[in-house]
Amino acid sequence: MQAVTGLYKSGEEPTRPADAVLIGTALVWIGWPLQQLSRRSGYDRHEITRWIRKGGMPEPFRLWLTALRAVHIRYPSPLATTVRPGGNRPPLGRWEVLRIQLVIGWSERELSGRLGEHRTALRRRLEAGETLDVQESRWLELLEDGHRINPRP
Repeated sequence: MQAVTGLYKSGEEPTRPADAVLIGTALVWIGWPLQQLSRRSGYDRHEITRWIRKGGMPEPFRLWLTALRAVHIRYPSPLATTVRPGGNRPPLGRWEVLRIQLVIGWSERELSGRLGEHRTALRRRLEAGETLDVQESRWLELLEDGHRINPRP
């Protein structure tokens, strides 16, 4: 029998702050709002909110979210030392950038913010037929690969 304390009622499970911290930090690193996490994972946002408040996150969801967070921690920006331009891949153009945005789940606003460029300027540049630079292209490709390798639970 569980003792009654000032924090929890009898029969109520204590909160698990580790679940809330994992979800919160993952959302910040990945760049998703809660709704996008819900869409990408296939779990209802109310269920995810319950895990934030009370814990009880399923293990497949925890492993998937941890893996995606690790990808974004490893490649936080195009200037990260872990992003090495390699091979002879051409820089990304408009349609490749759009494809990667869809795979990662980023809006134009999120992508432009991470690139440090105004979103209108980025859109106009890509629509004019210009490409991203090699370092930015490689960074986005690495993130895309990380999302493809770790499909939703």
